[in-house]
Amino acid sequence: MKILLCADDKSANTLAWAKAFREIGAEVIIASARAEKSADGIIALGNPFLPARLNFIFGARKLRKIISSEKPDILIGYRVTSYGYLCSCSGFHPLILAAQNEQITYLPKPNPLRRKVLEYFARKAIGKADLIHAWGENMLPRLKELGADEKKILVMHRGIDLGLFTPSASKPGAGGPVFISTRSLFPEYKIDRILEAFALVLKNFPNAIFKIIGEGPERAGLMVLANTLGISQIVYFPGRLSPQEVAVMLRSSDIYVSIIESEGISSSLLEACACGVYPIATDMPASRALIENGNNGTLVRPEISIHDLAETMIKTAGNVEMRENSCKINLELVKEKFDFRKNTAKFLDAYKKLSEEANR
Repeated sequence: MKILLCADDKSANTLAWAKAFREIGAEVIIASARAEKSADGIIALGNPFLPARLNFIFGARKLRKIISSEKPDILIGYRVTSYGYLCSCSGFHPLILAAQNEQITYLPKPNPLRRKVLEYFARKAIGKADLIHAWGENMLPRLKELGADEKKILVMHRGIDLGLFTPSASKPGAGGPVFISTRSLFPEYKIDRILEAFALVLKNFPNAIFKIIGEGPERAGLMVLANTLGISQIVYFPGRLSPQEVAVMLRSSDIYVSIIESEGISSSLLEACACGVYPIATDMPASRALIENGNNGTLVRPEISIHDLAETMIKTAGNVEMRENSCKINLELVKEKFDFRKNTAKFLDAYKKLSEEANR
């Protein structure tokens, strides 16, 4: 089976999903609006010097040319309002949408006009889709609100590589708790607030370390903030890392922290749990699909103050037994529901059925 996956070529999620399909025998071509030039297995879709949104709006002609040339069996649009919308304008079927955020039309800052435009994109894409991936049950209400037929929704996360993301037999002694964030450095992830909370944690755990993995427009400002807070020597910014390097970083960490306000079931959170890292995450439907507060992680209010976040981090760091017990629960949960090899095989079976129906 040949899959044309329309998604950002630099996204770790895109690359991991493409890798999973290839491992079970599918041919995958990635078409990306953010690719600077075509390379092996990647086709530049649109003009990389234009804003990506314009390529999503005006890139249908280029996409149709790619489809005509590559002759895929299946077309996947990753994220509903961007690549999903673009794919819906191509006229190709079977069309599959991968919906990530539970709000579908999520914006980090309120903007009524832009939200209406995104809702238009979402409704059009959803109306043309033959199958919609929802990474969790929490995404169903919004998808149906935007016109999705529940019969066309497949609820299953793509999963993570459990051969790569594994716990360490014993964490190296660092002299203090090691906190980690593996989210992109964009404003909506509120890494600055976690950084300020970490500065307060040091009053109780002066030997603590904070590793901020990832890249994004906030990086320079976060490094300045760490310097201003006087903690730059114990806060590490290694930048964008390969999945193998992220796994190594997670295995040597103790506590994962994420306070984004809205998203689907996060692969970053799953990877942390798979590596035996205790999670502190935002209390929202996506997190509750994985974490039971106080049992296998800690859920915090979206609007939590820096002081309260610091208190939560301090309490978590001080309770080693709780963290160890929680990690055992998380390992079993991830193995049961989020093995990307098992889940990808199920996706591919569904695609084959769609392709067979389309060719009848």
